[in-house]
Amino acid sequence: MRKLVLIAATIGMTVPAMAQDKYVVSANIAMKNQNFEEAKTEIDKAMASPETREKPKALFAKAQIYYMLQDQEKYKASNPYREALATTIKLAEVKADYEKSTVDNMLLRGGFLCYNDGVKAYNDKRYSESVELMKTVVRVYEMGAGGKRYEKLPPAFQKQFDTVAADANLTMANAAYYAGNYEEAIPLLIKVKGNPIRKMPSVYECLIDAYAKQKNSAQELATIEEGRKAFPTDVTLRNYELNYYIKAGRMDELIKRLEEAASKEPTNADLQFNIATTYLSMASPKDGKMPANAAEYYGKSEAAFMNAVKLAPDNAGFNYNFGALYFNQATDFNNQINAITGSSAADMKKYDELKGKRDALFAKASPYFEKSFAALSPNESSLKGEDLKTYKSTLMALNKIYVIQSKLDKAADMKKRMDLLN
Repeated sequence: MRKLVLIAATIGMTVPAMAQDKYVVSANIAMKNQNFEEAKTEIDKAMASPETREKPKALFAKAQIYYMLQDQEKYKASNPYREALATTIKLAEVKADYEKSTVDNMLLRGGFLCYNDGVKAYNDKRYSESVELMKTVVRVYEMGAGGKRYEKLPPAFQKQFDTVAADANLTMANAAYYAGNYEEAIPLLIKVKGNPIRKMPSVYECLIDAYAKQKNSAQELATIEEGRKAFPTDVTLRNYELNYYIKAGRMDELIKRLEEAASKEPTNADLQFNIATTYLSMASPKDGKMPANAAEYYGKSEAAFMNAVKLAPDNAGFNYNFGALYFNQATDFNNQINAITGSSAADMKKYDELKGKRDALFAKASPYFEKSFAALSPNESSLKGEDLKTYKSTLMALNKIYVIQSKLDKAADMKKRMDLLN
């Protein structure tokens, strides 16, 4: 989750003379005399009166007084600026041109203060509160016909305000996303990625994941493709693309994307490993229907495994899976051997042929299992998770190979280590 940075709210304010009914007048006098408690009391009386609470001068006075309360330690914790901002927004809607320069400053000040509080709420994972605060920031930013209320701001300040608004939209989108509110997050993320100020890979990543959570496969893929086009070198977006094709079972498309990525990153061992395991799954699919060109896929898998272990020779997982490529084929031959029940010359010939193939494959597998064993065994008492699972599988495979190879001392050592882990 991206931490956000606070900004300084430095907009100035003026306090022009004004006259209204007696409560507004007395509130303004108290404000000029810095008698803040009296000013608050008097303006609250004015706003309680149906005759004055909708009038621009009363709204203007209340907004100014509540902003001044924000600067006093006694009142700061209650965030009086929020009431001031709500009042200023109402004033701008009631009479758009009333004291426009001063009102614009008040709107901007309130927007920046809201933004800072929205940042704090987001960083504290108070996502719903952050969303509401940032909605107010965006509302301020978009005020006026076509969002043009501030079109005469100095260019440097306009650029800052554009960035603040873009960040507010991004924060809203992220807050909704991390809160698991994908219905709200998706349109916000779409809005953000359409703004060049904050169009970035992480926005696409959240949007892709949100569509996946909703099981909207069509939009998930469309967003992946758009993100990959916008940020072709981003590794996370590439992985989202690969994972999509894995989930969809579109192995031909997956291997095409993997090989394209590998051609751009020839020293990336993870990509070579993914190519190897993808070709292996194509050679031996889960449904058991081996394709006519299975031998070709096995060969491509073997070549990619060779590349992976060459680039990362001490990676236990790579070595284990490479050994498993040969081991599983050897096991298939072993099962065929066990299925022979006769003792004719033909049966014995078949037995010898199958045994030769099996033993050759086990001999190919053992060095890679031994590398996996060498990488993991020094820490066998503290292995956890995937490393522990790989280590147990390595021990089982080596035990079986050593028995067949009549290396009984080594087989016994593997069995002893397996027993200690269980």
